[in-house]
Amino acid sequence: MLKGLAGRTVLVTGAAGGIGRASCRRLLAEGANVVAADVDVASLRDALGERSVLVAADLRRAEGASACVAAAVEHFGGLDLAFLNAGVECVAAPVARFAEAEYERVFDVNVRGVFLCAQAVVSHLLDHAKPGGILCMASIAGLQGSPNTAIYNASKHAVVGLAKSLALEVGGNGIRVNLVCPGVVDTRMMRSLEASMGEAAGMDAQAMKSAMAAANPLGRYASADEIAALAAWILSDEAPYCHGEVFTIGGGLMA
Repeated sequence: MLKGLAGRTVLVTGAAGGIGRASCRRLLAEGANVVAADVDVASLRDALGERSVLVAADLRRAEGASACVAAAVEHFGGLDLAFLNAGVECVAAPVARFAEAEYERVFDVNVRGVFLCAQAVVSHLLDHAKPGGILCMASIAGLQGSPNTAIYNASKHAVVGLAKSLALEVGGNGIRVNLVCPGVVDTRMMRSLEASMGEAAGMDAQAMKSAMAAANPLGRYASADEIAALAAWILSDEAPYCHGEVFTIGGGLMA
C-alpha cells in the first residue's frame, strides 16, 4: 500500500475515460475515497463501488468544478487531492487548415477545464488551511512539437505552464502540484487519434497504430493501469518532495 492515500479524498476528472477509470480503481484499492467526475458518468455506475461518488459535471464551467468540490465535502467531509485528468484529443490537421471551432473545443476542455478545477481545488484547500496535492494530466505532446497535432500540443504545453506556475504559488501552503506526461496509451482516445492521424498521413488506423508502437523504444503502448500506478504514487506520501515536477511515462520516447 502507498503511504498517505488511505482515508484521504481524491477528485479524479475525466473518470469515465481509460486512464481516469484505471486511476479511480487504483486509488480505491489504496484505500482512498474517490470523487469521480465526468460529463457522463453512467458507465461508472457499477464500476467503482464503495468509497466513491459520481459527479456528472461540465468541467469547462466554474459551476461544474465547484460541484466536484461540493460533492467531496458532502460525502467525505472535504477534499485532499486531485488528479485533473480530463482532456480531449484533436482532429489531425495542419495549422493552415485547422478549424477555429475545433481549436476552441480542445482548449476549452484541456486548458480551461484544468484551470477551473485547479482554481476550485486550491481555493478549498486554502480556505481550510489544508495541505494537499494536485496532479495535472499533460502529455509528451506538451513537451515537444509534432505535425498535424499542433493545437493538441499547444493545449498540453499550456497545462504544463499553468501547473508549473501554480506550483510556485501554493507550495508554501503545503500544496504540491505536479504533472504527468504520458506517451501513447492504449485507450479509446488513441483509437480516435490513430484514425485521424492515419488519414492525414495516408494510412489506415491499424497501420498508424503499428507504426506508433514500433516507434516506441519498448515497442508497445502503455496500459491505462501503468499510468494510474504512477499517478497514485505521485499523489501519495511516497513522493513528498516532488513538487513542480514533470513526470514523463513514454516507454523511452523522451530518452
